[in-house]
Amino acid sequence: MARTYHWTAQVSDGKHHDGESAGTVRAGSEAEARTLVADWVRQDGIRKGAKRPWTASNIQLT
Repeated sequence: MARTYHWTAQVSDGKHHDGESAGTVRAGSEAEARTLVADWVRQDGIRKGAKRPWTASNIQLT
């Protein structure tokens, strides 16, 4: 059964610390939630026209 997780993550392009992002995600496990958050951050960087791929680190789930 899917659960709703609230998350925060540090976002970086590998060269600069770009800040923090937060949101909610529905997933069946914490591992799946972390994967979904990392994918969302990467895609958000693409949507915003980032020249370098964004990555999420220090993902906190509650």
